[in-house]
Amino acid sequence: MRLAIVATPSLHRDQRPAPGSLDGDLIRARLSLDDAGFRVIDVDPARDLAEQLDTMFDELVATRNTLVDADEAAREEASTLLLFYASSAVALSPDGELFLCLDPENPGVGDALSDVAAVFRDRARGEVLFVIECHHAPGATSRAVVAAAERAVASSEAGIEMLVAAHPIGSLDADLPSVLTRAFVEHLDEAEPERGLTAGAIARRIQENPALSGAIPCFARAAGRGSFFVLVPPGGFPAGEPAAAPRDGVAQPRDGVAGPRDERAAAAPAPPLDDAVARYLAAGDALAAAPDLEGALTAYKKALALVGTAHRDARAEVYVRIAHVRRRQDRHREAIEGFEKALALAPEHRPALEALCEAHLAERDLGGLRTAEERLLSRIEGDADRLAYLVQAAERWEILAGDTDRARELLERARELCPDDPSVLRSLGRLYEEAGDVQASLDARRCLIELMDDPRQRAVSFLELARAAIQGEARATLTEVTREQTGIDLLERALDADPTLLDPLALIAVLLSARQEWGELELAYRRMLDRAQRIADPRTRSDVVWELCRRLGLLFRDHLEDPGSALDAFEGAVAERPDDVAGRLSAASLARSAGRLERAAAHLQAAAVLDPGNAQVFHDLFDTFQKLRRTDHAWAAASVAMYLGAAEARERFLFEEHRPAGLVQPERGLSAGAWDLLRAADRDRALEEVLASVAGAAIRARLTQRAREKKLPRLDPAARAEAERSAAGVVRLFAWASRCLGIAAPAVYFLKDAAIGVAAVPVGEPSVLVGGEALRGRTAAELAFLVGSHVAYHVGPHRLLLHFPTLEDLGVCLAAAVKLARPSEPVPSELDGAVRALTPLLDKELTAGERDALEAAVFELYEIRAPLDLAHWVGSVERCAARVGYLLTGELSVAASSLSRADVPGVLTAEEKIGDLLSFTVSDAHHALREELGVAIQP
Repeated sequence: MRLAIVATPSLHRDQRPAPGSLDGDLIRARLSLDDAGFRVIDVDPARDLAEQLDTMFDELVATRNTLVDADEAAREEASTLLLFYASSAVALSPDGELFLCLDPENPGVGDALSDVAAVFRDRARGEVLFVIECHHAPGATSRAVVAAAERAVASSEAGIEMLVAAHPIGSLDADLPSVLTRAFVEHLDEAEPERGLTAGAIARRIQENPALSGAIPCFARAAGRGSFFVLVPPGGFPAGEPAAAPRDGVAQPRDGVAGPRDERAAAAPAPPLDDAVARYLAAGDALAAAPDLEGALTAYKKALALVGTAHRDARAEVYVRIAHVRRRQDRHREAIEGFEKALALAPEHRPALEALCEAHLAERDLGGLRTAEERLLSRIEGDADRLAYLVQAAERWEILAGDTDRARELLERARELCPDDPSVLRSLGRLYEEAGDVQASLDARRCLIELMDDPRQRAVSFLELARAAIQGEARATLTEVTREQTGIDLLERALDADPTLLDPLALIAVLLSARQEWGELELAYRRMLDRAQRIADPRTRSDVVWELCRRLGLLFRDHLEDPGSALDAFEGAVAERPDDVAGRLSAASLARSAGRLERAAAHLQAAAVLDPGNAQVFHDLFDTFQKLRRTDHAWAAASVAMYLGAAEARERFLFEEHRPAGLVQPERGLSAGAWDLLRAADRDRALEEVLASVAGAAIRARLTQRAREKKLPRLDPAARAEAERSAAGVVRLFAWASRCLGIAAPAVYFLKDAAIGVAAVPVGEPSVLVGGEALRGRTAAELAFLVGSHVAYHVGPHRLLLHFPTLEDLGVCLAAAVKLARPSEPVPSELDGAVRALTPLLDKELTAGERDALEAAVFELYEIRAPLDLAHWVGSVERCAARVGYLLTGELSVAASSLSRADVPGVLTAEEKIGDLLSFTVSDAHHALREELGVAIQP
């Protein structure tokens, strides 16, 4: 037997070829062809190479094949030839030792070539050829690598012939085999079979070919003790070129010791075979390859006649060769007899057992095949080998023999050895299904799904399997209860795998609802709530919890008749999704039915924010507030109903009874803290803190900037109006509004004939310009709304909008402020010039206290890491201004009409501001403000 041991790396995990991995595919395919006649053995690149070679030689010793014999006849056989091929990345140690780095996942680990050569020196019997393709790092030279390989093999001592090439990694096309390997194979293909081909001849052809020698940076040949015939001519080895020079055998005793290098076991050798036996066997092999099958049989029979009875293994080997020839002649019964004779002599002869199975199958002797398989299985050691053979045999029985029962039996035994083998489970699932054993098929497919790594894929697969169990192939064989319960179990597994996939839960709900098992459905929802806590993404987790709470609320309300639990569930849903109008209304309805009026009012107030045009919300609020004896709230709800034109009799009566006659007459002004009630609850508070901290300095810097640009407006002192002495009602309204709101009144400049309404003047002192012409024809309530909504812009950070009126201007102010607190923060390119101009002015104007407040506010803003939305903040200021104007008028219709005809467009539309006023009217904040002003209706 001629052995080729191939050592090449596997592919990388991402399927990229490692250096040398493509070479192995080419060399394996070529050496296993009939003209070369090598039996190819692969090594595991992740394990120690020398240990694997030692194990291989141990197996050869154990099977007592022809390599064991030490006499001259055995050394002349082609089967004593050993070819070791390696192509991989290599590394040189500091002292020049060469290492083969076969494992691409552990590039820093390698096998010393000297250790590999030592194994062949100590264990191999016949001639040995090393073919080494070295892929080295750019830091080493190809000449140094080849020299290190020659030192490692030391052919003069080991008797190993070697062809070695070296080249830097990356110098060759990664998608093609290496140059030496391609040349080696091409010379085998071009050789004349009748003359054979030696390794020396291959080396000469490479050296004499300029294209090849130029493509290989460094190539060398180290001669061994003989000429290694890679291709053996049909007539045997030519005269003068022996197949192998005398050497130690595979299991040849050293110092009276046989076997592995680390074990000593004395054994009495059998008498040597006659030279004629070896000649007949070689001749038979050559004739069988010709192919001259009858001639081969004649040669083998002559050899058999000469083999003594003491050589049981040798006789068994001859019987195997004879049986193989019979198989090739399609004389399967005679082949079976030959294999049986071999096994009678060598019961552990695995190749004979495997060939016997194939012969029985070819003869269609299924009983004999089963018996031969069991004999072989009884002799296979190791679960991995046994598993592989069971799978192979099952495939043979199913496809070639057509016996699915036997195939299923073998696969069940394979599953006992390895319960989690995917290919076994996949095949069993299919065979069970074909046999009509649906429950077993579902079980096998379930186990296969559980092996999937991706949770989403596992969940989807469980869902599909559950549908099959409920609606598909199980319908004909399983009872309805069994089908549904099996399906529910699989659906629960799907939910366990990926709680974000809610389709399995919907199917569970359909099944349990059809059976009216409401208690079980509640438990299913609660189990799902527990699973939802494992969802890593907060948004996805919130969506899932919302859906589950919503389903629980519907279940408690519609089927379990438990309004208290239904209310808790709906409140859990709106806690996850506060903008869920339907959930708010459901919770409010349940709370009102249960007499939990405070909770009902809170949900209805939230619904009013989400859907301010829904008149029924305000009807329900009116009724709820009446029952709570909150008259001011009820009057507010009636006001909205009146504005919407949907007021009922009770609402109309209460509204007219408490409708203010003229402007609101506050008993006292608002405190500074009351402004928080006027501002929108959903405003960006962190952003507002930054703007508030920098507002004063930013306005001063802006005024300085305008002064330099000579753009500051000039006001006529004569136009300044004093509230006490002015005849214009609008001037007095500014003083009245400021007192009501608890703020300082701006300076009012009244231009009787100017065609303007109310406009802020960007100067140092808060000032407003009022045009008499534009104000004519407005009612007192309309003027009060106009004045109130304007003075709101003179409060706190709102003042910035008077000096930075556009979103771009405000963005420049914010960017400059942030730049002072966080100098490394990038500035949008479109704002860069304006920010550069404003930043030094702002830096100069900041006081120590303002700077500390700014740094703290900016730190807090970036801790939150929420996206900045200046437009939303400006919109919140616009809402606050509308609320202030409405608070002073007390008339929704007046506020709405004023907003609708406003001349200056804002970030929000008039409809959006009016909708905000409707929800603000019924809010607790509005009531608290009326209480503080002393205008709230008392019960």
